[in-house]
Amino acid sequence: MKILLKLLILLSIISCSKNENTLKQFSNYEIEFQKQKIQYPNNEFSLFIPSGWEWKIEEYDNIKLAIDAVSQPDENGLVDIISIQKIKSFGDKKDLESEFKYCLELIENSHYDRSIVESGLTNILNQKSYFIHTKPNTENKGESEAISFILETDKEGIFYNLTASASQTKNIKKKMAIMIQSLETFKMKPD
Repeated sequence: MKILLKLLILLSIISCSKNENTLKQFSNYEIEFQKQKIQYPNNEFSLFIPSGWEWKIEEYDNIKLAIDAVSQPDENGLVDIISIQKIKSFGDKKDLESEFKYCLELIENSHYDRSIVESGLTNILNQKSYFIHTKPNTENKGESEAISFILETDKEGIFYNLTASASQTKNIKKKMAIMIQSLETFKMKPD
């Protein structure tokens, strides 16, 4: 009986130590922060980001439009990034679920040393979307944990990809909560 009790205690310690923060925890984390509204110049979308963050329009091949919002560097020079991209399907997929599965497969088969913490369907952004939560397989400061959302637009095969990416530091939960709660304010203009 003592051996069984010791085994149960050991299993509970191991399972608690590997407990990851989840999208739901980030979304429900109670935190207040100053916000500023940003809007893509053609009114394509808007959202609130943390005050003091800088943002700029980005131009990438095969991406219809994009912005990156970046935090001020911390004491170690690390930054957090919110990225919004409107893309044509990466794999020529036409529907949201197929695009999600394609992106999930890309991550699972990539050569990057990352793990998928969780993924699936969510309505956290007030509409049906899929998310993929990844983190590096190391605990090195500076490597980023990321949560990406894939949302449909009114045009077949065109999607929004919203990503919150935070450097792994002791404040990861707070930083990710701020970014996820910022992404929850995302509003797209109908096509």
